[in-house]
Amino acid sequence: MKLVFDNFISALKVTLNWSRYIGIFIPDELTGRRQKLLVQAYSVFMYYLFIGFFITTQIISFILVWGDLNLMTDVGLVLGTNLALSAKIAVFFFKREDLANILKKNDDTLRSETRAEGKKIISEIDRETNAFMKVFFCFGVGTVIAWFLSTPKGELHMITWYPFDFKRSPAYEIIMIHQTIAVAVIASLLITVDIIMLSMIAVCRCRVKLVGLSLQTICDDLPCNVKNKLTSDEEVIVAKRIREYIIEHQAILDCISELQNHFSPALLVQLLTSVVIICVTAYQLAVEKSSDLLRKFTMASFLFAMSTEMFTFGYQGGHLSHDSMEVATAAYSCPWYTFPTSLKRSLLVIMIRAQQPALLTAGGFTTLSLETFVTIMKASYSFFTVLQEATD
Repeated sequence: MKLVFDNFISALKVTLNWSRYIGIFIPDELTGRRQKLLVQAYSVFMYYLFIGFFITTQIISFILVWGDLNLMTDVGLVLGTNLALSAKIAVFFFKREDLANILKKNDDTLRSETRAEGKKIISEIDRETNAFMKVFFCFGVGTVIAWFLSTPKGELHMITWYPFDFKRSPAYEIIMIHQTIAVAVIASLLITVDIIMLSMIAVCRCRVKLVGLSLQTICDDLPCNVKNKLTSDEEVIVAKRIREYIIEHQAILDCISELQNHFSPALLVQLLTSVVIICVTAYQLAVEKSSDLLRKFTMASFLFAMSTEMFTFGYQGGHLSHDSMEVATAAYSCPWYTFPTSLKRSLLVIMIRAQQPALLTAGGFTTLSLETFVTIMKASYSFFTVLQEATD
């Protein structure tokens, strides 16, 4: 395997390498049964060490504190986050080869782009995904640091069940070291997995825009004809290009369909847990009577981070739908009036197909869009008011 996994999109390069080192997603081609088994064993070990163990103990804790709403929300907040993360990690673990193929095809397409306008489109997507990564990183670091500093002396970062008295030395010190590392790793994985998913969607948007650019400029390098018609040689060239663009457009739609099939169940889990987590975090902020500003900052940062996460998925999903429909406009912008009837019909194939937007859904129940984000925030607020009324 390579020491460094390369990708044309810098945000993907950073996150793919970290996900590989931590064992969550190893996109390299693996040869040999022994190598695959070792990699899978490493992935399972790392997952259980930092995530699976806490899911198990937090479920037990949740059962033990049942009836105490404040403790239930404290435990449920972290448990819900870990469950949503686990759903995404499962996709990367079980669909490793499919996702690796998608990444390679997308990367090859971006690297083969030579036009100045095309490179500008790629650069815009690269800056956009980088901006998302930096925002997520700032929220993650701020939340984790505040979380560590706000933990009372003699207590643990996460409320979990242990079959022994964890406050006795050296058990307390060992558990604190484990939890400190685990919290940092979980935070980094939350950022990493989301950025990989968002960047893969963004690259599909980029490819759609490149097809639109190709259609708009399909005749730019052909000499103008006095009669405003294509010559027989030019017809052959344009016909070949249209055929290539139809194939590329269909390849992009197939790629989006694959992402939909792989990501949809995990996105549904993310959507449902986000509603609960945003609601619970807002509730904790509302009922928090402590004057500990660090704890309040931790909860506020986590609330904004979860809201930003759902906003970015809605943003990417909505723009993917919009950009996919813009292909029809781009096709109409080319000098189609100079084409013979056969070429007009070929061009019409793309235009008709592009009138149906490419959609990403959460479990087939709702599409990823900014409208969905607003719906999630409204649902979270509704649950928040119910919780408040239950405690008043």
